[in-house]
Amino acid sequence: MLQIICLGLVVAIGAFVPHPANGQDDVAAYKRAVEKRFAGWLETLWPEAEAAGISRKTFDAHLKGLKLDWSLPHLVPPDPAGPDGPALPASLVPKPRHQAEFDVPEKYFNKPSLIALADTGRAKSKQLATALAAIQQQYQVPSSIIVSIWGRETGFGKAALPYDALSAIATQAFMGRRPDEFRPQLIGALKIIDLGHAKRSEMKSSWAGAMGHTQFLPSDFETHSVDFDGDGRRDIWNSIPDALASAGNALHSQGWDGKQPWAYEVELPEGFDCTLQGPDLARPISEWVKLGVNRVRDRPFPEARANDETFLVLPAGMKGPAFLATNNFSVLKLYNNSDVYAIFVGHVADMIAYGAPVDFVGKWQKVESFPRDRIQRFQEVLVTQGQDVGKVDGLSGFKTRRSIGQQEKKLGLPLTCYPSSALIDRVLKAASVTQD
Repeated sequence: MLQIICLGLVVAIGAFVPHPANGQDDVAAYKRAVEKRFAGWLETLWPEAEAAGISRKTFDAHLKGLKLDWSLPHLVPPDPAGPDGPALPASLVPKPRHQAEFDVPEKYFNKPSLIALADTGRAKSKQLATALAAIQQQYQVPSSIIVSIWGRETGFGKAALPYDALSAIATQAFMGRRPDEFRPQLIGALKIIDLGHAKRSEMKSSWAGAMGHTQFLPSDFETHSVDFDGDGRRDIWNSIPDALASAGNALHSQGWDGKQPWAYEVELPEGFDCTLQGPDLARPISEWVKLGVNRVRDRPFPEARANDETFLVLPAGMKGPAFLATNNFSVLKLYNNSDVYAIFVGHVADMIAYGAPVDFVGKWQKVESFPRDRIQRFQEVLVTQGQDVGKVDGLSGFKTRRSIGQQEKKLGLPLTCYPSSALIDRVLKAASVTQD
């Protein structure tokens, strides 16, 4: 499962521009120093690997001589390279890269992509009908959801996975933005090899080390992978039944309720309070109806589901579609912690299973895009004012969107629950004046 790892970096600017040859020498010297540190760091992993049951032979064969992958995004190279090492050359300062899950929400729902994935998903569902029916029966997860995840993650197995998983994970564990999360993943990757589940050459991955048809990290493989085709191997790389069943098992094990949908698209009454969004403010469907929340296209909510706890999801605040989500939505976010990812997977699944229209009823309105460091500074200021913005990470999650709505109310701005220059500039300027 793909980890959500983004990075906002400040690019160093200096008046002196080195001669190209000297610049290349500086880069080479810096990389040599960092690689030396990396080699020493890898050796420190042996006690953990040994405790996990990994043989010294496997450890040495795959970690001795392993090099960093400097091409990966979202790295935080050490500066300086070591206690006595050279400083980070300006040319190696990574350029910020966007992740689609955290850009302007509308961009994530490209109409041709939705249609193509749904069309291919229906064809795959027919082709694999027997296996998918068995997977759905065993794990109580709709086969359309599993197929949608498969399509989103790897284009039904056709997406290029260009990275060596061990190298990618080791690099992220050494100088990624979340090294503590990747360190155990590296031990897990070695364990996969040591136990013979896959050869190193088979373990191609995303930049974050997610592997196979449905993009599992090593920890996901250990916890959720299954041998569904009965050949004695849990093979998420080459066996489509194993990969899809493993995804079904992951969702089921993390709480998927086969009696509920993932969400309902809804329409909100004029003047609705968008600060009511978020899973911690869940309430029964019947109570949402009393607040004027209705299902789109004049469809009633199922009577049998009136007491189901649901929560409001507004990926673009009041400037986009609205959803009442069930716990299944939260389970999808455990696969990839992004509201738009969960909505995308659920919506494509509905297109596959029910022929749902490609367009939402709610229209995406134009929203502004901000550098991550600016949103993070905004979050930091809100925290000093006692606001709960969730994780201070430069991403506009539901708690940050809710805090935005509270600020908009306080300042008499139109209630949108989505970042705007008008609000951010005002809040940051006020904080600056206060500090002065």
